[in-house]
Amino acid sequence: RRGRGDQTATHEGLIMETLHVMVREAVGQIPPQRLLRDEDRDAIRRHQERLLALGPEVVQGLEEVLYSRLPEAAEPSREDLERWWGRTVTGPWDDDYLARMALVGLVHVAKRVTNPMMLAASDHVVQLVADASVAFGIPDEERRALLDAVGRLAGTVRVVIAWSHERAVSTALYEAAGMPEGLLARLRDQEVGAFLERARAELNL
Repeated sequence: RRGRGDQTATHEGLIMETLHVMVREAVGQIPPQRLLRDEDRDAIRRHQERLLALGPEVVQGLEEVLYSRLPEAAEPSREDLERWWGRTVTGPWDDDYLARMALVGLVHVAKRVTNPMMLAASDHVVQLVADASVAFGIPDEERRALLDAVGRLAGTVRVVIAWSHERAVSTALYEAAGMPEGLLARLRDQEVGAFLERARAELNL
C-alpha cells in the first residue's frame, strides 16, 4: 500500500509532467525565426548584472501596470516578483523555467488575470528594459543584440503563459461539461462561426 507521501509525490509529478507538455505544445507553435538562440542567451548573460539591477523598477512597473487592477488578495508578493525577475535574467532558460511560466498561466486563471492584461504588462517590462539600456553605455550593435534577446525571451514567456491559460480554461470547461474535448471544440467552432458572420455584417465585409 502506498503512503500519503508517495501519493503526493506522484500527484506533483503528474502536474509537472502536464506543465512540461504544455510548454512543448506552446514552443512548438513559435515560428523558428523567433525562438531563443544561443547568441541571445549569451547577450543576456553579458549584461546580467545590469538587468538584475533593474529588478526594483520591473517589480514596481508590474505592480502599477498589472497588479494594481486586481484585488489585493490576488497580488503576488514583491519577493515573488523579485525571484521571478532574478530567475528570468540569470536562467537557465530551459524546460523547467518555462514550466514555471506555464504555472503562471494557471495562476492567472485563478486570479482573473486575462491574457490582454498579461501581454500589456510584459510589453511594459520590455519597454522598461529598452529605455534603461540607453544608459548602459554599450555600443549600438550590442544594445540591439541585447534587446533582440530580451524580446525573444519575453515572447517565449508570453506564448507559454497564454497557452497554459487557454488550455486551463478549455480543460476546465471540458471537465465541467462532462463531454469529450473534441466535441466541445466543435461546439465552440460553431458558435465562433456564427459570431464571425455577425461581425462581418457589422463591418460590412
